[in-house]
Amino acid sequence: MSETTARDYRSTLNLPKTDFPMRAELPKREPARVAWWAEHGTYLRRLASNRAAGGAPFVLHDGPPYANNDLHMGTFLNRVLKDALVKIHLLDGEYSDFVPGWDMHGLPIERETLAHFKLDFRAADPIELRRACRERALYWLDRQRDQMLRMGTGFGRFDDPYMTIAPAFEATIVETLADLAENDYLYKGLRSTLWCIYDETALAEAEIEYKDHTSPSIYVRFRANDAQRVALLERFGLDDDGTPLSVAIWTTTPWTLPANVAIAFKPDAVYGVYRSGGEDLIFARDLADQMSARLKTGASVSSEQPVLRGELEGAALEGLAVRHPFLDRDSALVTAGYVELETGTGAVHTAPGHGEDDFETGVRYGLPIINPVDAGGRFTVEAGPYAGLQIFDANARIVEDLRVSGALISAESYDHSYPHCWRCKNPVVFRATAQWFIGMDRKQLRERAEAAVHDAKWHPAWGETRMSQMVGNHPEWCVSRQRVWGTPIPAVVCTACNESVLDPQLARNFARAMRARSFDEGNASDLWWTEPLAAFAPPGLTCAKCGGTAFDKEHNIVDIWFESGVTWRAVLVERGMKFPADAYLEGGDQYRGWFRSNLITSVATRGVAPYEQVISYGWVVDEHGHAMHKSTGNYIAVEDAIAKYGADLLRLWAASTDVFVGDVRLGAQLLDNVSNVYRNLRNRLRFLLGLLNDLTPEAVVPRERMEPLDQLALDAVDAWAREVVGHYRAFDLHAAYLAIQRFAEEDLSAFYGDALKDRLYSSAPNAPRRRSAQSALLETFRTLSVLLAPILSFTAEEAWQSLPESLRGADESVFDVAFPRVESIDEDALATWALLKTLRAQVAASEGIRDYQLDAAVDVPPEFYPRFAALGDGLREALVVSSLRGLTSSPASSNGDVGSPAAGARVELFPAAGEKCQRCWKYLPLGSDPEHPTLCAPCAEIVRELEAAAQRG
Repeated sequence: MSETTARDYRSTLNLPKTDFPMRAELPKREPARVAWWAEHGTYLRRLASNRAAGGAPFVLHDGPPYANNDLHMGTFLNRVLKDALVKIHLLDGEYSDFVPGWDMHGLPIERETLAHFKLDFRAADPIELRRACRERALYWLDRQRDQMLRMGTGFGRFDDPYMTIAPAFEATIVETLADLAENDYLYKGLRSTLWCIYDETALAEAEIEYKDHTSPSIYVRFRANDAQRVALLERFGLDDDGTPLSVAIWTTTPWTLPANVAIAFKPDAVYGVYRSGGEDLIFARDLADQMSARLKTGASVSSEQPVLRGELEGAALEGLAVRHPFLDRDSALVTAGYVELETGTGAVHTAPGHGEDDFETGVRYGLPIINPVDAGGRFTVEAGPYAGLQIFDANARIVEDLRVSGALISAESYDHSYPHCWRCKNPVVFRATAQWFIGMDRKQLRERAEAAVHDAKWHPAWGETRMSQMVGNHPEWCVSRQRVWGTPIPAVVCTACNESVLDPQLARNFARAMRARSFDEGNASDLWWTEPLAAFAPPGLTCAKCGGTAFDKEHNIVDIWFESGVTWRAVLVERGMKFPADAYLEGGDQYRGWFRSNLITSVATRGVAPYEQVISYGWVVDEHGHAMHKSTGNYIAVEDAIAKYGADLLRLWAASTDVFVGDVRLGAQLLDNVSNVYRNLRNRLRFLLGLLNDLTPEAVVPRERMEPLDQLALDAVDAWAREVVGHYRAFDLHAAYLAIQRFAEEDLSAFYGDALKDRLYSSAPNAPRRRSAQSALLETFRTLSVLLAPILSFTAEEAWQSLPESLRGADESVFDVAFPRVESIDEDALATWALLKTLRAQVAASEGIRDYQLDAAVDVPPEFYPRFAALGDGLREALVVSSLRGLTSSPASSNGDVGSPAAGARVELFPAAGEKCQRCWKYLPLGSDPEHPTLCAPCAEIVRELEAAAQRG
């Protein structure tokens, strides 16, 4: 009978049926899953279960985001990585307690609040501004929390997060200040610190970002008067012939010249007196060619080649002086090791009020610390003719005045990397002010912190060196800020001598008062503004300097890097969690930020690092490697990305990139590629679910009674699960992703799933061999689902919920399932599995023989026969052929490795005997049953049984 007239036996096949959709429609389906997890308390239930089972604690401590804006894709990556780590340890049976947190003080929130309410921080009432900041911070916390939950990253105590504005947290901040003061780490001092003239506050190094900037580059004469000229020439061994003499300096900050009090020379560098154009100039010999070019093209052009008159080392100039170019004072000649000879003149303009190195030089030489710039960046009367000008606006006028006076040698523009404020994005300055500092070199804090770095594990490994350098190069930590939205530093000022005091007992009294407040009462730290000092001052408080007893409050707030730097204490210690934490996980910028601030405060007050492992990752950039910015059009907002792609696809993107190697690229083409992988994984789940639709718990076959091929498959599943769990435990998501993708495609889809189709589709529904296959697939599905859960949380959960409830048992959620614990691997079984895959690939690659449903002769060296003897018909299934002619014996190829299962293994194909069965499509003898002439004998028997059952029912 021809195929066109054959009876349709499709209805007698066990075709897959499932409610798990082919099309993912992730953006529409995922929100319901978020709500389901919340309603069922999935995370807390599993957490409690792990604790009851004696699971070891695992603590990933959350670095707090700022509650001031919507989340971006960099935050998405951060939250997904943290979520995956929490879920990995949760599914591995540990008490993976995760407390998310928010940084809710400081300039990020204050600036957003000022913009939202159109306020001026200079005029706003402090308490009203603080109330408004709190309102906005809480608004953004709720908004960001919703966005995090939508990402599928809600496995944590999101109903009880930590907040830096909470009374207990603020109290912890102040208590830590008290500890530092009591142990002499904290001091008030005059230093030249980074300052934002737009936000009018001191900044810490971690609050600085470097951007390209164009500055005026000028070379200036500092002339010597008659007596100074004679003294200088004597040092060089030269006679005075009355020729004007100057020291040439170079600067890119003309506005700092009013604060100049010295010129620094490199002590071991050679300096010369060079005559050019009727004057003598002093500059470094190594820079003579550069200076010659400046003199020929500068403000006072000289065509003469400078002639060297005399030389000496810079150390010999120490103790002399020259005149300031426009103020009536001298500039001392000093030495400093930081002077460089790559550009400029080798003589460095020194203004201790406007530079960190300059300040140290000023202190060393006892120079005046002049800071003629107010908080808003305007010159004071100390700047002489420039008083009242904004410093950057004054640059042009200073340069022109130098030109007119003849002090200008050369002027041009200079492009370089310059520090900018992390919030307002404007250039910052150094400005000498009295601030509160943590002394990095007091009680060997720096050395002890560096030693603690090496006690932790770092991933990537280079993080250890980077962190050690960050600590080693850390300047004195300026922890005071001149704003109002933050935790106040409870310091007081003696009214008699103006000495600042941070009394530990006063600070602890203030902290106790804050702890007594409830969160609903508002900002607990408002008490510093609203309550009299007597409410906190201990009896007998006196000034150590003058013995005074009258004090006024200071109104500085603490640096928010210090606030987030004590999260280990406010969260881990206060909540009774594991300390030190198992892991910190943040972007690479946190080596100079949160990683470092936590380390320093913990070492100072507890003597140990607050973490056992630190994990860092790269920046999210566009697919061309460029930084993402709204202005360039390559920015992707989290909400937009999720609305278009769904969270799970983006989560898979996060795992598909090796985020610990470098920057992480993101773009439409990359997401399209990931989408293909996602679709394949989803189809594997759908395939498995369809084949398990009619399986019942009673029909599940124990592993030891399964068909040999199914047992072999589960051996391969075990090995794969052990590999993936190993990658997870090492937190190598990329390797886990690759292993999952490879197994799903190469082992499950292209091999085992293909091998089982005949048995699953064509066998009688309750046939033992079919139930064996289904039982193996149930275990495979369970393993695949739980291994996907840390990455594809939504999809894994949806698939699990699509499994018949009877097969799920007590595991309501996929997050109730445990990672497989595979103690040992049957290497011999894996070798047989690999050999079968090799032979199957040869069959699949053959051409010219109908349908690939063929007779096959397998040419395998005799020593490999035992590998197939136990498989029975499983060998034919594995090769997906109609029948086998048998195993033939032939020697291995000359270049084969006889010890390897695949060595010398060859398959030879022959046209199959018989005709194509219209039900199972194998080529076999047909017509043994006259009622079903187009069926093979096994199919005819099955159809008869099904028809009889239908008549009975």
